[in-house]
Amino acid sequence: MTDKIDIAQELQLKQVQIQPKDFSRPSLTECEECGNDIPIERQRYGSVTLCVECKNTQEKLSKRYF
Repeated sequence: MTDKIDIAQELQLKQVQIQPKDFSRPSLTECEECGNDIPIERQRYGSVTLCVECKNTQEKLSKRYF
């Protein structure tokens, strides 16, 4: 049976393994998932490839698997 410490250590390892995003690349003007335009304000963050709606969906799905 896993305890809280095991779970915390596993989460910590996952966070360490996440590669930082390269924000030096230019953002896309169209979402690579749905093809909708990405607002200029969002493009300014750098390396944006998804519109807000698709990014929210992606984040919700990824939270289900942790």
